Amino acid sequence: MRWSLLLLFLLLPAMAGTLKVLEAERLELREEGGEEVYVLVGSPVRLERDGEALEAERVVYFRGKRLLLLSGKVRYKDKEGRLIEAEELQVDLSDESFDALEVRIEAKDLLLTGPLCQRAAGAILLQRGYATPCASCGQAVPDYAFRAREIVLYPGDRVVARGVVLLVQEKPLLELPVLLLFLSERQPRLEVGQDDKGVYVKAALPYVSELGLGYTLLHYYGGRGYGFGLDHFGVGEARERYFFLHTPPDTFQYRGEYALKRAQFSLTALLERDDTREKLSRFRLEGLLPGTPGPQDWRYALRLEGFLDHDPATPPPRTLQRLPELEAQSPVLREGPFTFQGSLVLGRYLAETNPLNRSARALGPYGEAWRALLSHAEALTLTPWPGATFRAENRFRGFYYTTRNPDGEYERQVDWTTTALFRQALGGFSVELAYGRSVQEGESPFRFDALPGRRSHQATLALGYTERPLALALKGGRDLEKGAYLPLELEVRLQETGYALRAYHKRGLEGEGPLETRAEAALTPYPFSLRASLRYDHAKGLFDPLLLQGGYALPGGSLNLSHRHGLNGEGPLETALAFAFREGQEAYTLQGRRDWARNTTSLLGQAIWGPTSLSLQLSLDAQALGYQTGLRFGLAPGPLFDLALSGRYQEGFRASNLRLALSQALPEVGFRLTANLHLPEVEDPGVYLRDATFTGGAELWRPTPPDEEGGNAIPGLALSGSLTYTRRPDRPEGYSLALRGFGPTLTFLGRENTRLHLSALLTQNLPGEALKPRFILVLDRCCWAMRVTVDAAKGSFGLAFLYGGQAAGLLLSEEGVKLGGGP
Repeated sequence: MRWSLLLLFLLLPAMAGTLKVLEAERLELREEGGEEVYVLVGSPVRLERDGEALEAERVVYFRGKRLLLLSGKVRYKDKEGRLIEAEELQVDLSDESFDALEVRIEAKDLLLTGPLCQRAAGAILLQRGYATPCASCGQAVPDYAFRAREIVLYPGDRVVARGVVLLVQEKPLLELPVLLLFLSERQPRLEVGQDDKGVYVKAALPYVSELGLGYTLLHYYGGRGYGFGLDHFGVGEARERYFFLHTPPDTFQYRGEYALKRAQFSLTALLERDDTREKLSRFRLEGLLPGTPGPQDWRYALRLEGFLDHDPATPPPRTLQRLPELEAQSPVLREGPFTFQGSLVLGRYLAETNPLNRSARALGPYGEAWRALLSHAEALTLTPWPGATFRAENRFRGFYYTTRNPDGEYERQVDWTTTALFRQALGGFSVELAYGRSVQEGESPFRFDALPGRRSHQATLALGYTERPLALALKGGRDLEKGAYLPLELEVRLQETGYALRAYHKRGLEGEGPLETRAEAALTPYPFSLRASLRYDHAKGLFDPLLLQGGYALPGGSLNLSHRHGLNGEGPLETALAFAFREGQEAYTLQGRRDWARNTTSLLGQAIWGPTSLSLQLSLDAQALGYQTGLRFGLAPGPLFDLALSGRYQEGFRASNLRLALSQALPEVGFRLTANLHLPEVEDPGVYLRDATFTGGAELWRPTPPDEEGGNAIPGLALSGSLTYTRRPDRPEGYSLALRGFGPTLTFLGRENTRLHLSALLTQNLPGEALKPRFILVLDRCCWAMRVTVDAAKGSFGLAFLYGGQAAGLLLSEEGVKLGGGP
């Protein structure tokens, strides 16, 4: 008998809503020492808590202590996806710590076991532990593992072990005081090779300290010198990552990141340099107080952004630099109907100068100046009596610089906008008085904050009447800047279900007379819709084109027709038809357009029948008929086939072309093949291949593992990379081939999930160049891999080792294509 729902309702109040009982067979309620105790028994009992899943044969919960005891085939999956199996598990729900006996932990590709396990502050501590990444590889004896006095598994991907004994085939090999692993990284930690400049050795040695953990980077380049660096990860509250690398003779790469976010304050910093791109050190710093501001908090900010130029021979970039910038911003202060908010930004800037400013041009293309930006905004909203509203707003931004104009005055910019609105409504009548003044003036020495000049000063009066279906509006005013009356605008609307009419007239009051007249009409008796619109420009004495639109709503589709007609002697201008219909997996669309002025007609149609579609596009003018038809069938990620025929007919077929495309995105075969075939035409009656491109990876056949006696193994064969064929009549060969990482890969399968991959890849143009392949040999033992690289084009040799589960998965994706035979 299942008590799932009953237990859920009984235990949710008792456990403060943090623990859900999904399944159990029996429930016992006890009282021990004055404390309520819940005992659940099942096969198994299944619980859920804040994204964590727990299973056990017996569960005991102490309500007062908030203590959970699980026993018998315990399985615990935490928020990070780690699976913990134990005979007994004790969880303290108050701080999420736990203690366990006889533990087995699966953390990503690492298996850990031990007699005693504890969790505190998110980290899992395993006493007298054993760990190996080879558990899922099917090896009878793991290739390598380690025993340790203690193993700490930190949240995320870091494992730190102390008092370590490395094991190879379960035999002791080496003792280490500390061992560091990053579970999410599958990068080579030891690499030996030779390039055109000599031999090189690269090693990354892990370390652990009170300040964090990471790698010490040691490099040696034959005939060039030594390189050194570090890759450090902080373990404190802040997110820290510091990377530094020096390679001979004088190339530096470093990147430092720091981010600390608290409610009281927030700090982020970045310093980076990469001499392989540019010899600049870029830095950025931002401090916020408070870190998580509330609506009533004052806000303060410090920003520092710029660069250090290490190469005087090259001009520095003209990017904006803040050296520094300080900002203070008030909250929105309210006093009854009045609100206020202000801010001040003070900074020293280096940036591109404003080319429209004469004094800025004297500074050169890149200049420096201090700037103060003062901003404030005020708003007042009143309802003095029923039906009346008053709203006023004022927004000001003032830019003040240390540069001077030719008259010796300090430069400044002002962006100032003031608006006021009073509205009185009485039944269907309304009166609205509005005032607005907007000014943008002054000059800036910088391009990034320069404002265009603008000045506006107006007062308007609007009268309205609304009584459905009729709406009347009359608006006029005065331009206080120019000292002239604004045009008078009259609008009449008549709108009801099924129809709508609108008339608009604009007339100048300074002797201009009528300026503009518009009329619109709509009739919408379902399923039909008819619309018409017309505009007359009195100043030019011309009509805008008359627009007529008609539509019909179909079940599952629509039919629309539109026509534009010139009334100034032009006649018909454009006619368009659109049809769409869908039913189930079938869909049909048709679009037609007639341009009467250019004497052209175009037609586009498409039919879709599930995974198959057919399209046709025609264009007809006075000289020729253009056509393009396409056929597609298939569904992603499986094979997709595209066929497109295009050209034009002008006293015979011209520009004829047949395009074929085949693509697939399955894990074992992912590629795209395209080809263009020339068809007979007036100028060239021949049929030939213009070009063809293959990109991706395709497994021609899978490898066959050896039998029990070790024989009858057949290697697999795959092709990957990019190959482009182009017809070249101007060359003696008549063609050219461009290969980019293209070549075969042979895969041999051995026992215990062992794979041997041999690739020969070409990156060059053919013919005319000697073959210089790059050979890659990978021995993949699932939990470790060795890669040997010989590059004939660069004259280099490399040897690298990887560790971790499914290690060779990364090595075989170097060309951006996953080769066949890989895991």
